[in-house]
Amino acid sequence: MRKRLHVGAAQIFSTGPVAETLRRIDGQARIAAAAGVEVLLFAEGTLHGYDYDITPGALAAAAETVDGASCQRVHEIASRHGITLLVGFFERDGDACYNTHAVIAPGGLLGVQRKHCLTAGELKAGFSPGPRARTVFTFNGVRTAILICADTAIAGRYELLREHEVQYTFIPTGGGGKFKDYLHEADLATEEGLKRYAENRPRVFNTDAVVAEVREHRLGWTTCNAMGRAGANTCHQGHSMIVDNNGLMRAQMPGTIVLEHQEDALIHATLTFGETV
Repeated sequence: MRKRLHVGAAQIFSTGPVAETLRRIDGQARIAAAAGVEVLLFAEGTLHGYDYDITPGALAAAAETVDGASCQRVHEIASRHGITLLVGFFERDGDACYNTHAVIAPGGLLGVQRKHCLTAGELKAGFSPGPRARTVFTFNGVRTAILICADTAIAGRYELLREHEVQYTFIPTGGGGKFKDYLHEADLATEEGLKRYAENRPRVFNTDAVVAEVREHRLGWTTCNAMGRAGANTCHQGHSMIVDNNGLMRAQMPGTIVLEHQEDALIHATLTFGETV
């Protein structure tokens, strides 16, 4: 029997305080819900801003519990708009901190996925690794799982997902970049500025119509990169994609190193499961 799931990815300019980020999440959730999106993905570390230079002190100050004020606010947003939100944040659980994605439905928290494959910077900051196993979240009968950025490098990833009978994946990421590498719109009037823009574009825009890896494993994904400045040096470029299980690119937002072009945006697509091409 064929199943359908309307998914979306929301890039937001998450460089301000948590309250401002929540306001932007609210805005994109409202637009997505109006378009019929059922599950909306936000980037890695959305609530707190994914800073590649985060310190143990900064992590300790930012981290919140999954039942804390910020996640409660996300629940209010999900409930008001009737949409399930997948939102990244820095989680505190006892003495440990995790890079976590919360899955919050209109009815409340469905669960979390903690990042397993931590970077050197995350380990230095004091993050603890989450489990290798994936939490399965089922929407409209479709079994899905979350791979947070480097978790796509989990050994035996596809075998693990098959063990969990996962039919689709969500991949929130940071994206990365240094603030010094960014351009202003005025720079595009120069040959040097245009050259830098053109050289960077392949990093944040996939021109392939068919994604071979997805087609091989019959397991698509929705990705969402962070966008905007975090900390003193980090600046994310954005870039989001929706690829179905046939390996077809269904929607895409290119990222950019032009600061004035970094605006909140949304992509979405209705995916069908159980059919092949």
